[in-house]
Amino acid sequence: MKIIHTSDWHLGKRLEGKSRLPEQEQALDELLARVTELHADAVIVAGDVFDTVNPPAEAESLFYSACLKLGGICPVIAIAGNHDNPERLSAPSGIAGECGILLGGGLDYSSVRPPFEGGEGFVRLTRNGERVNFALLPYPSLARMSALGYAVDSQKSYADAVREWLSLCARGFTASDCNITISHLFMAGSVRASDEAELGTAALLPPDVLPDCHYTALGHVHKPQCVSKSRNVRYSGSLLRYSFDDTSDKFFSLLQTSPAGVSVQQIPVQSGKRLVTATATDFDACIAALKENEGAYVRLLYDCPQPLNASKYAELRAFESFASLKNIYMTPKAANAPRKMRTDRELFVDFYRGRTGKEPSDALTELFEKAMRGEEL
Repeated sequence: MKIIHTSDWHLGKRLEGKSRLPEQEQALDELLARVTELHADAVIVAGDVFDTVNPPAEAESLFYSACLKLGGICPVIAIAGNHDNPERLSAPSGIAGECGILLGGGLDYSSVRPPFEGGEGFVRLTRNGERVNFALLPYPSLARMSALGYAVDSQKSYADAVREWLSLCARGFTASDCNITISHLFMAGSVRASDEAELGTAALLPPDVLPDCHYTALGHVHKPQCVSKSRNVRYSGSLLRYSFDDTSDKFFSLLQTSPAGVSVQQIPVQSGKRLVTATATDFDACIAALKENEGAYVRLLYDCPQPLNASKYAELRAFESFASLKNIYMTPKAANAPRKMRTDRELFVDFYRGRTGKEPSDALTELFEKAMRGEEL
């Protein structure tokens, strides 16, 4: 079979208040084109379908539309990641199943519809006389697994618990067929694409928690990478670059199953705006950087002793390419008057970080900026 492994779509994700839905739609159209051209037999979405547990209606609409288009060509398997609400993701499973779409928020797959058959923690797919077994473990936080009825022994480590859950899911594997594990985990040895956001509450997991199989399709880390060549454990990476610190190229992972195992080919994703970081020493340099990078999103690092006033900041915001501005100018006097050298956004981020120990979300920061500008909330 030809199976395309994707993950971390993060539909509804915003960048400094700017919607990425148009880019996400383009990337999913690109995925549809690849599925069509390659005559793919299945598509995997290894978690984080949405960016929040309560996604906007536009994001849900895009997901269902994309799944219907993909499902018209081949079956789709999508599991919940830490950003997804597992109950909400799997709520339309009945209707989705009629369209060849499997939405996994739990571990009970005994009532899946053809072309799938399944049981506790696994499903099977038969295409053109070949059968592939999939072990499915949605993001396994302790709270979520407990809610599903899988109690955790307080004497066991999180790694031991995940090992047991994956072992349960792997009971659907057979010696004569291709076996694939799909989950949303943070594996030891993986390299994060950026420090933009926390990767859930799960601890780093050792490779030995994974069951033996022909391929492990992971989501959670946004940088495409192979965690273990010998065991064929891979992250497909995110659909787009979602942080200025993420400089990784994006791919769809094409799996080709055979009696000898699973081979992997990376198909570049062409969609998505460039994310550019530019250093500017004055206002004119800011303008020049925004004009030079039309069609991209630009993060400006402002290295100038003269802070921008409200009108100049408004001029920058008027550019479609403007994403954010950070004052990085440092002098001995800056320590005595730091507030004068920083934007309201930076002060808010510092305040929030100091009080909570976390980074504020883009949505919260945008709400603060709207309040500062006197806009209606």
